[in-house]
Amino acid sequence: MEGMEGTDQISELPVSILEHIQSLLVVKDALNTSTLSKAWNSAWASLSCLNFGDDIFSKSKNIVSRILADRQKQNISVRKFMVKLPYASLTSNYVDNWINILVACNIKELSIEVERTHTYIKLPEAIFAAKALNMLRLGGFKLELPSDGVKFSSLRELYLAESFLDEQLLQALCASCSNLEVLSLSGFHGPISLQVAGTLPKLRAVYLEDCPDQFQMVDIAAPNLKDLEISSFCEDLHVIKITACKSLKHLELLTVEAVTDQWLEELLPNIPNLEIFHLSCCSLWKTVNISSDRLKYFQVTACNNLIEVDLDTPNLLGFLSDVRYGEDTVDPLPTFNLKASNLLEACLCLIPETLDNPWYSKLIKSLGNFNHCNAITLCCENDKEIVIPKDMRENLLPPLYDAKCLRVTIMNPLNHSVVDVVDSLLWISPQLDSLYFGCGTEDLKTLKFTSRDAADDEDEKPCCASMPWKCWRHELKKVKLNNFTCTELQELRNYLLTNTDILEEIIEVPP
Repeated sequence: MEGMEGTDQISELPVSILEHIQSLLVVKDALNTSTLSKAWNSAWASLSCLNFGDDIFSKSKNIVSRILADRQKQNISVRKFMVKLPYASLTSNYVDNWINILVACNIKELSIEVERTHTYIKLPEAIFAAKALNMLRLGGFKLELPSDGVKFSSLRELYLAESFLDEQLLQALCASCSNLEVLSLSGFHGPISLQVAGTLPKLRAVYLEDCPDQFQMVDIAAPNLKDLEISSFCEDLHVIKITACKSLKHLELLTVEAVTDQWLEELLPNIPNLEIFHLSCCSLWKTVNISSDRLKYFQVTACNNLIEVDLDTPNLLGFLSDVRYGEDTVDPLPTFNLKASNLLEACLCLIPETLDNPWYSKLIKSLGNFNHCNAITLCCENDKEIVIPKDMRENLLPPLYDAKCLRVTIMNPLNHSVVDVVDSLLWISPQLDSLYFGCGTEDLKTLKFTSRDAADDEDEKPCCASMPWKCWRHELKKVKLNNFTCTELQELRNYLLTNTDILEEIIEVPP
């Protein structure tokens, strides 16, 4: 177009927009934009968000120092500073210099993560005087209580990973950071306990990940706490006290010895707003009774001594557990008594050590706990785990005769034919509307079933009249097959035509 050739319309955007674009880039790329025009250069000169990424090596340290020095000299605030780097490329002198400048530049969000080897980088005391700091993320540092105390009056989020912090500092943080909303400690060392006794009124999330062996106790009283996640290495966390946390909505506990029947019985009435509850690798608890109209998602996995779970949860929408069989699991398998929403979707991970008749018997019994779920997902390593031997089917009732939707995620390629898999799954769930199985979304095979109307039941077969379900062989009128190979389609077509009485239509959708 005439008059438009060579026009740089982007550079005509307001400087604030150019700064926002540069803030989405790592510094190396943002710096390159400064050569495009005077407008881009002006935006770079006042850029307050500096993300150096993880491409930092020995020569780059001086570049970081120079950019920060320029900001300080021109009295430009640095709102955000982020850098990840290997330990070998850093010395404490550089960190001291960077932090001193950033504190002077009123840093609000600071993230420095160092790949730790055998030692920690000592965090300079200057950082504890950063009164404007809202978010602090550190990795690979040693943090000790400064001589002048902690002055994080504006700190809202604290994330410490692979770091050492002494007990006194942790206590000081919990006592003085009254605006703290998020506390996350991951792979940390040093303290033996965390105690929050009403001094953090705005605290809404606590994440304690991979607690070390010496970490013994968590004591939290936080009226506005909504999310609490705790995991440890070796079940050495013996004491967890959760009091005055009536706002708690999400609780996740992994490898925690403190979880016992009595502990759960005392805890659950005190967290009436709990909506999401995950328990994993907690070996000491055996039974639990949960009565709640707020609980929406419940997950329990790898709790090898579990015997019984009773859920009176009318609004429960999601349930996840595992079906384990082997030397280290309790016998019999746990029983789940569920009073839940009609929309409940259950997911079961199948983990057998051996595939024998006792496994299939236990699987069938376990599946029976979830007969009235709206949808059921089974996750297994291979199809052998869910192809029930035909001689066993003759003497047992289908465990999921009420289920309408069944999904099976199979990690490895099929050993059995598609017909054998479908035949077994239709025995397990004989009244399905939808059946999905395969290794992933791209390989997901689908069968959609349409049965005859209830008004046609005057021709009901004797086998259907004597059972609490309708036999699919006498009920199917239409089947839609999706994402099967030509060979599989032919095999399924023959199978369905041979085993149904009133089938009128088979719709085939190849991959």
